[in-house]
Amino acid sequence: MKTMKRYMAHVFGMGIVLCLIGSVATAAEVKWANTGHMTVDGKLEVGIHAQEYALDGVKYLDIEANNSYVYALMTLVSHLQRGAITPGQMRWLYERAIMSAVPRNMIEEFMAFDHRNAKLENHVMGSGGDSIARVLLYDVTQMITYGDLYDGRPRRRNEYRGLFGQASKRLGVPGFVAAQIQRFVDVEARLLKRKKLVFWEDTPYTPPK
Repeated sequence: MKTMKRYMAHVFGMGIVLCLIGSVATAAEVKWANTGHMTVDGKLEVGIHAQEYALDGVKYLDIEANNSYVYALMTLVSHLQRGAITPGQMRWLYERAIMSAVPRNMIEEFMAFDHRNAKLENHVMGSGGDSIARVLLYDVTQMITYGDLYDGRPRRRNEYRGLFGQASKRLGVPGFVAAQIQRFVDVEARLLKRKKLVFWEDTPYTPPK
């Protein structure tokens, strides 16, 4: 009898949970635009941003601010390198956009952006101004560091320090903060190297046909 009561209580409890899940699913139904990860009212899915930048409770990104941020990132990287963005750096940007749930038509616009002649100030203000400067410096550091690794042409440490020092000055990020951001990226780059050794050293990945 006790077993039967426990069973009925369990079933009843599961019924409530399933009903609640069903209600939440119905209430939170999202209508997506035909671009993929964008809602019909113009909201962009947050994608990897929450994990990457330690955001809390953010579900969607403002599209115009997101685009301005990418243009600011490309502009600064380009200006630091005399108007150039290398294939590896562009690949890093493309991969990051895919992980961030950016629709492909918007990514195509990023790839075609005239970063050589753009003005940094125009796009930084549109993406959040001073409040976004530290995150932007983090991404500049990542884009150049990982892009060089993708190109197979890492630079000397003092060259990176010079580039990132210029970037921190342009963005008004204090030196001690810039140094911490540099350490974040260095640790992540070392972790990537270790992960490659653990995952793929003995069993190289072969894509399915």
